[in-house]
Amino acid sequence: MKITCLTAQDASVHTLFRPFALKMEERRIPSIVINVFKCYYTQICQGAQGKTSEVEIVPVAEGEVPPYEDLEPYIEAGRAALKHTVVIKLNGGLGTSMGLERAKSLIPVKDGYTFLDIIVRQAKVLRKKYKSPLPLVFMNSFKTHRDTMLKVEGLDNADTGIPLAFVQHMYPKILEADLAPADWPQNPELEWNPPGHGDVYTALVTSGLLSKLLRHGYRYAFISNSDNLGAVMDSRLLGYVAKEQLPFLMEVARRTPQDRKGGHLARIKESDRLMLREQAQCPDCEMDSFADIEKHRYFNTNSLWLDLEVLERVFVDNLMMPLDLIINPKTLDPRDPESPAVLQVETAMGSAISAFENARAVLVPRARFAPVKTTQDLLLVLSDCFVRTKLETIEQNPERATPLPTIALDQKYYKKIDMFQERFPKGAPSLIACDRLEVHGDVRFGRGVKCVGNVRVINRARKQLKVADNTRLEGEVILE
Repeated sequence: MKITCLTAQDASVHTLFRPFALKMEERRIPSIVINVFKCYYTQICQGAQGKTSEVEIVPVAEGEVPPYEDLEPYIEAGRAALKHTVVIKLNGGLGTSMGLERAKSLIPVKDGYTFLDIIVRQAKVLRKKYKSPLPLVFMNSFKTHRDTMLKVEGLDNADTGIPLAFVQHMYPKILEADLAPADWPQNPELEWNPPGHGDVYTALVTSGLLSKLLRHGYRYAFISNSDNLGAVMDSRLLGYVAKEQLPFLMEVARRTPQDRKGGHLARIKESDRLMLREQAQCPDCEMDSFADIEKHRYFNTNSLWLDLEVLERVFVDNLMMPLDLIINPKTLDPRDPESPAVLQVETAMGSAISAFENARAVLVPRARFAPVKTTQDLLLVLSDCFVRTKLETIEQNPERATPLPTIALDQKYYKKIDMFQERFPKGAPSLIACDRLEVHGDVRFGRGVKCVGNVRVINRARKQLKVADNTRLEGEVILE
């Protein structure tokens, strides 16, 4: 779905935007970014809500997306293309849903290693395996850059000439009341928000990295989230892009009941191009249809493959990457519900699929999707339901033949990362034989606890109680 950026003769919109332009200029934000933000701001002023209705799209049919298993013939083409490929990790997330105020990738996630530790180890293993320099580049946000670069000190991209990181831009928050720039003198940093991972395209251009990659002979990019440790370089997917001359390939997985909120794949009726629709882009009255996993079968894993030469052409032709507007309502201070209501302008990287002729999607195994968004996700990955492989990926334990267990932790005691770590000081319980784990109340777990079947732990006391070391939990367990 291509953005219509209205030039707006409307003097009132120009007047409203002027304070934003000045504010962004003060931060030395590139003019191209200011113009992109103005495009989205103009749409908001003219009533755009960033919504896409069911009447505008067609669900992607069963069998329309090729499965990963059918791409084995492309392996050799992928190996040949490795020397022209760069890996980009999206590392701007703070993990605010877990109460973090620093890079989420610094959380220990498996065997004592953080996300960043594993990503760095992964890069070294793959370079050795493929005998290729395979540059690794982080896209950090203004909130995560310093911590990340201190953590990966000592890692480099050797003599490739490719830097280890670039920083995504930031947009001013918009006051919902009058569409003016947010003002928060007690903490001016809160007046800004990262513009979502859709900014990767603009940031690649303005940082000079895109042109540098092309000059150094790098044509393909594999882009994925730093919190998805199942997303690793794959020669058959790369070969599919290279041999079929695909400009854009999105990895999708089959939706399950746990994926009802994930952005789904669809086709635009008007153009027949593929598109990505995020939950924030769905009208409220159509949420049931959005969550229908039989109707919308495939969700975006946010792992993408790009032809960088085509990306440059699309960007030049449009003077921007045409991405769908996402309006994210928040409070100015996320920790203060009484602070002013604001609108955050954001974009999703995957929505670029509709900007490319002949863009494709591929149905990948669930092993390539192991993200951590909440402490409940973290407990599952920390447990024996997942293992760290020789390629430094985090994958579902092959001993687990049934679907992964459902985790429901009491949000009063487990939502924030520090609270969670305090209650699992000796690591996660064994969940390999567990179907569901519910914890109600303040419970501290000892070492070697094993959960079997459906487990419901209830603390009826008004104080924290402990599950002793090496306890086997099964059925309903009452602590008093």
